Amino acid sequence: MTLQMSNLLSWMLMFLLTFVFSVIVHKRFKEKNVWNNIVKRYRENTDKKLLSEAEFVTRFGAIENNSILYRLDRLVLTSGIKNYLPWVSGEVMLLGMIMAGMAGFFEGAILFQNVFVAIFLTVAQAVAVYVFFKALSGKTYNEIEDGTAIFVSILSNHAKGSSDIVTIMNNTIPALSGPLRGVVQKFVADAENTGNVDIAFDYMKESVDNRQLQTIIINLKNCMHYQANYEEVLVQMMGQIAAGLSAREDRKNILFSSKLTLVVISIMQIIIVWIIGAGLGIDVKHIMTSNAFGQVLLLVTGLLYLMVGVKMFGTDR
Repeated sequence: MTLQMSNLLSWMLMFLLTFVFSVIVHKRFKEKNVWNNIVKRYRENTDKKLLSEAEFVTRFGAIENNSILYRLDRLVLTSGIKNYLPWVSGEVMLLGMIMAGMAGFFEGAILFQNVFVAIFLTVAQAVAVYVFFKALSGKTYNEIEDGTAIFVSILSNHAKGSSDIVTIMNNTIPALSGPLRGVVQKFVADAENTGNVDIAFDYMKESVDNRQLQTIIINLKNCMHYQANYEEVLVQMMGQIAAGLSAREDRKNILFSSKLTLVVISIMQIIIVWIIGAGLGIDVKHIMTSNAFGQVLLLVTGLLYLMVGVKMFGTDR
């Protein structure tokens, strides 16, 4: 009876701690998500604060939000998955990573009965969720990069007949496709719903990872404030876009060579170790898997490869 009560209390305590942790994480996500950060900035900023921030940026560079929760929410935003599943957020992504990690731990503990395998599977499966969103973000990035020149050209044509940026953007939507269409539709909806085009521009900028498009968005926002000619500015941007596209293939070739080199070196390391072991009559596999020290080395190596792989995966920007 006492043992049953002890088990019941343990489960109740675990449930309570899990619930409290979930509430805290949810609250932090509400504070750190991209939309709330942008809206809060506009609600709190006074002219004095704007001037001080501008002075800071001039002296030290742009202010970057390095919060993990903010970065997760922004990764979901730039992945384009919200166009199909609007309810997905950084909070849902974090929950998915935690659940995948827990599943990996139980797989390692039950199927392999090895704590080192369990730790590796925990990290690997959590990273797999992150890589999934990273891959979607990369795919969206490439599609936006491919369509930026056409987008600017269409904007330039519509800028001839209107001086209202929301109207110009709205008129471009029928001619757009893919992620750019969703980004522009969200901009128009935000501008109309909030009545604040600045917030819509800032959220649009945070929704894309492509620096070229971010520059275009900033220039359009400046044109709106200073009543500049949109058409003239967009025509000037076309030259910059052409230069960026010409450098794109060189960048991709360099990245592909780096990835190929990493794979070749990794395979050669395994072959060399196997040849040396065979030449000396040493069972390398048995040595590395039969004792704790060897298993720790394999675990550290696996984690390092995961880290390098994720880093290489996200360098094409």
